Parts: sequence; structure tokens; C-alpha cells
Amino acid sequence: MIDIGYALAAAAFLAILPGLRRLPLMAGAVLVTAAWAGAEAWRPIDGRIPLILEAARTGAWLAFLFALLGPGPETTIRRALLAAGVATVAGQALFGLLGWADGLRILLVLAPVLALLLIENLYRNGDREGRWAVKYLCFGLGMLFAYDFFLWADAALLHRTDPALFAARGFVDAMAAPVALLGARRAESWPAVRLSRRVVFHSAALLGSGLYLIAMSGVALSLRGLGESWGPVAQAAFLSAAMALLLAIFASGAARARARVLLVKHFFRYRYDYREEWLRFSATISAGEGPLGERVVKGLADILDSAGGALWRLRPEDGALWPTASWNFGPALPAIPVDSPLARFLAERRWVLDLEELRGEETPVAAPAWLLAHPRARALVPLFHGEVLAGVVVLDRPRAARALDWEDRDLLKTAGRQAATHLAEEDANRALADSRRLDAFNRRFAFVAHDVKNVVGQMSLLLGNAERHGADPEFQRDMLTTVRASVGRLRGLLDQLAQARRVSGGPVALSAIAAEAAGRWARAHPGLQAQVPPDLAALADAEDLSSVLDHLLANAVEAAGQGGRVALRLTRRGGQAVIEVEDDGPGMDAAFVGERLFRPLDGAKPGGFGLGAFQVRQLVRDMGGRLEVASAPGRGTCMRVVLPVHQAGE
Repeated sequence: MIDIGYALAAAAFLAILPGLRRLPLMAGAVLVTAAWAGAEAWRPIDGRIPLILEAARTGAWLAFLFALLGPGPETTIRRALLAAGVATVAGQALFGLLGWADGLRILLVLAPVLALLLIENLYRNGDREGRWAVKYLCFGLGMLFAYDFFLWADAALLHRTDPALFAARGFVDAMAAPVALLGARRAESWPAVRLSRRVVFHSAALLGSGLYLIAMSGVALSLRGLGESWGPVAQAAFLSAAMALLLAIFASGAARARARVLLVKHFFRYRYDYREEWLRFSATISAGEGPLGERVVKGLADILDSAGGALWRLRPEDGALWPTASWNFGPALPAIPVDSPLARFLAERRWVLDLEELRGEETPVAAPAWLLAHPRARALVPLFHGEVLAGVVVLDRPRAARALDWEDRDLLKTAGRQAATHLAEEDANRALADSRRLDAFNRRFAFVAHDVKNVVGQMSLLLGNAERHGADPEFQRDMLTTVRASVGRLRGLLDQLAQARRVSGGPVALSAIAAEAAGRWARAHPGLQAQVPPDLAALADAEDLSSVLDHLLANAVEAAGQGGRVALRLTRRGGQAVIEVEDDGPGMDAAFVGERLFRPLDGAKPGGFGLGAFQVRQLVRDMGGRLEVASAPGRGTCMRVVLPVHQAGE
């Protein structure tokens, strides 16, 4: 069975060799692999030649993967990985020749781990098209080396090679060969890949975990010497404790931070991957979750690997920087006056301050005592918007103790400017929203003032008619009714002014509202003609609709004069209700209707506000309708309000 599997593997790799003429490194690795598989088929398990050929096979594939990764800017990391690969392959060949089984098993585990790390880098660092080009190659080689890791890890743990697993290895390698060939057919699209910081960090963590588990497995095997009763128990307990310790280390933010500092210090020319840092910072402060100030603190804290911080923002009207956001930074903090030594120093020098340095005996900055006494404050980052100090952020200590260098300060200063831009945009949006609210209130106030003017005009007409009909009891009753309605109208206007927002748009009895408006103005203008059908409803606001009709009727009565004709008609046209207020006054020309009629504060009547037509059109639009005007000089005016009709059951 063993010889059949490895013979198939040798045949499979020889079969794909002709398709690799343009890939000499891969062709060499395939040829060595075929030779190794043939040697295993000829002399399975025993013998030193298969072990030496297996080392050559591993070295050939590692060389091929290194060539695919390209040189990249991080030459230190590349050299370290290359040295690890050479040492592993050389040690594997040497231990195979000398017959050192225990050391050989450990190196047989390390070799596929290193190969899998390179395969992971190759796949993870590619973009969408790059991953498409290398995915089958990564799948094929991943099958080959993942099975090797499983086989030799089992052998290292049990001090023996499982014959069944060893026999199946040949069949697995045979299946991996055509998959790798599929990847080779996309060789022209293989991308140039470099080692990224994130992948190096994860790869180092995986490699360290593998070494740790191998060491712990060796210790566990030595515990079997305690005897048949205690040996297996001690071995299982020790392995469980080792796994728990490894998980605890991975769960510790401080441990991860220390490992990151160690890697950056010894393997990278620069501390930060600026592209990754900037994308992460932008994503943090642009996210919609939580207040912007807290997101700014989190974004800057992530750069320094801090666990918290606080934000002070400039309030020019108060002459101080006020604490407005805090994230994992303890109780409330005091304000920083803009004329304090610290604020003046930051405005002049624009430095990122290390508070550990300020706690020394001689410092160029007179920092507040409460800030220096804060147990968690480490760095102070100024936020500049243009030339103005818009705020400051105080960051917690990094999880891994380290000094702040020029690279930390430059990145924090640059990110601080970006954060200040976002904060300034938020302030501008807030000011715009406040301005809009004030504008809405002012517009409502102007509308109310105009409504009051209409009520005053209605009362003036009543007073004028009272001189002629004051002795008539019927007129007196009508006058009291009108005055009572006017008082109610004024109270309603005051309520509208006090309301922050009114929700409108429900079905209302349009016929009743139109009839009430016609009745009110018929007392002031007895010649008013009204045609109102019963039981007609519309989607509108009752108070707004009443205000619209009062505006239109007041303008019509004023335009028509004492003896003129004013008419109010309510009709239905399909799914729309049409209210027409018509007068036979002087009318308006097309230029006035198109350019001045609906412009606010541009009234043509003496003593007016210039808001009537503008308010009417706005209210009608808010109700989902439209206002139409038909007028001509000498022919009067017809103002037409069109609203959606409310159908029963809607």
C-alpha cells in the first residue's frame, strides 16, 4: 500500500513537469519531489536517502516560495525567514544522515510550518486579482505541507511514525500535484507580493505557538517516566496547562503589544505601516457608532496602543478647552484655559508631549498639576485646524512600556490634524442645524406676525361696519362671535409659535373648514359668495389650512375693496380638492407673479410684511398640495389651492 501511494505521487509530479517549462524553479521543485516520492516507494520509512531527498524537496519548495514573494522593502524579515529555512533544511539533512530521530522529528514539524507561513503570506497579501492567480497554487502546496505537519506532529508527540498516516501521505501528494499545475497555468498573472507587518505578526505568533507546543510536547513525553499510573495523568495535565497558558497569552492585550514592539524593534526599519494606520484611523473616526469625540480618542489611542484617553475641545466663547469626551480614562477632568502656559505652549510649538518627560525636574512646559498627577496620562496630542488649536487629546499609557520617538510624534500630530478637521466639520454641521432651527422659528414667527395682521384687518373691518350697524342686535351677535373666533385664532397662533414642531398631513373636514372661513369673512365683507359642497375631506392640517384660507380671503377682500366681488369655491376634480378664492380687484401682471409675489420680505402693499403669498405657498406644499395663480391687470385674481382628497378607508 505504501509503495503504491508514493509511486502514484512520483508519477503525478512527473506528469505535470512538461507544463512547467517557463517556471524553472517550480519545475526543479517538482522534479525533486518526484525523486523523493520514488525513493519512498522503493524503500518506505527506512533508509537515509529518502530523508535527504525529503530535505531537498522542502528546500526546493521554500526557494520557489521565497522567489514568488519577491524582495520587498523589509529585507530584515526576509533574511530572518531565509535563515530559518536554510537552517531547517540543513538540519533535517544532517539529522537524517546521522540518524538522530528525535531532532529529526522536530525539524520535520518545523519545515512544513515555515512553508505554510510563506504560503499564507503569498495568498493573504494579494489583492482580489492576485488571489485569483495564486489560489490553486496555494491550495495544492497547502495540501502537501499541511498533511506533512499533521503527520510529523503526530510522530513527534508519540515518538513513532504511524504507518497508516505515512502510507496515506503518498496519495495526498498525488492529489496535490494537479491542483498545483492549475495554479501554474496562471503564472503570467502571479502578483509581486511583499511581506506585510500584519501577516508577519500573525505568522510570528503562529510560529512561536508551534515552537511552544513542540517544546511542551517534549516535556510531556518526559513525564511518562513517572510510571504507568502517574505518567499518562501528568502528561495530560501538563499539556492542558500549557494550552491554557498559551490561550491566556493570546488573550492578553499587553502580551500582544509587547510582541508587536519586539518585532517592530528588531525586524522593521519603521515602526508603523502608514497605509494601514491611516486606513484604520480614518475608518474609526468615520464610523457612525458613538460620539465623534470618543471615536477621535479611540483612533489616536489605537496608534499608540493605548487603552483609553480624553478629549478637550476649544470653546472660544468660554476662553477654555473643555473636556467633552472620555474613553476608559477615569472621572471628570477640569478645563484648560486658553491663556494657560500649557495651551500657549501647544499653540506656539505644536509639539506632541510625552508626559513622562514633563514629570521630570526641568521641563520647558508648565503643565497643570492635576494632569501630571493623573496616573494614566502619558501623551498629549494637540489638534490643530489650520492655525488654531482646536483641542487636545490626552492618551493613556501604551499597553507595552516604551519610549515615544519621532515616528510616534509625527504620526500622532498628523492624525491630530485629521481629527481636528472632522471635529470642525461636526461643529459646522451643528451650527448649521442650529441656524436652520432658528430660521424655522423665525419663519414661524414671521408667519404668526402676518396672521396677526390678518386678524387685525378683520377686526378693523368689523369696527368700520359697527359705525353703521352697531345698533343692530344681529350684527352685535355676529361681532361677538367674530371677536371670540379672533381671540381663539390668536391663542392658536401663540401655541404654534411655542411648538418646536407640528406633525400634519392627516385627513380633515375640508368642507367644514372652508365654510367656517367663508362665514368669518362674510361678516367683514357681506358681499362674499361661497360655494362649499358638504362632506369633502382632504389630507391637510386643519390649522394650516385655516391660516391659508384667511390669508387668501384677506388679500381678496383688500384687493376687491368695499363694494367689490369676492368668491370662495370648493370643488372636486378626480382625486384632488380645489379651493378657489377669486376677486375682481386690479390684478397682477405676469412679471410680478413670477418674480416678486412669492419672494419673502418683498411686499408691494404699504404696511405689509411681504410674507403672505410666500407663507401660503409653503404651507400648501407642506400639506402635499400646490398653489396656482391666475391673474391679469384689470381682470382680478384667482388663487387656487389644490390638495389630495381623502378617500374613505385610506
